[in-house]
Amino acid sequence: MIKKLNTIKSLSVFRDFSWDEHVVTNGSPDAFKQINVIFGRNYSGKTTLSRVVRSMETGTLSSNYTSPQFSVLWYDNSETTNNALQAHGKPIRVFNEDFVRENLSFLMDTSG
Repeated sequence: MIKKLNTIKSLSVFRDFSWDEHVVTNGSPDAFKQINVIFGRNYSGKTTLSRVVRSMETGTLSSNYTSPQFSVLWYDNSETTNNALQAHGKPIRVFNEDFVRENLSFLMDTSG
């Protein structure tokens, strides 16, 4: 299970994100729990976060980003970076707008 998204750089709204600086509870860095809800206003980074996680499922990250970097820490203390997207060997499934576009395009096709 993912413990935290250590860093995210040059990905959409995330220019230089550091989990330990931005995700803090009572003065200490927090971590993902077994169940998490991510919500926010439009253009706050929700889709970008799902794309970071989905890149570890598909092994690719959109070429629309210039020099993207990220680091993900797992609860077993292993780490996955944008340079080794599938090396983690963990099952990941992400259902986001990219998944819908790639796999369920008939839902968005107005001609049926």
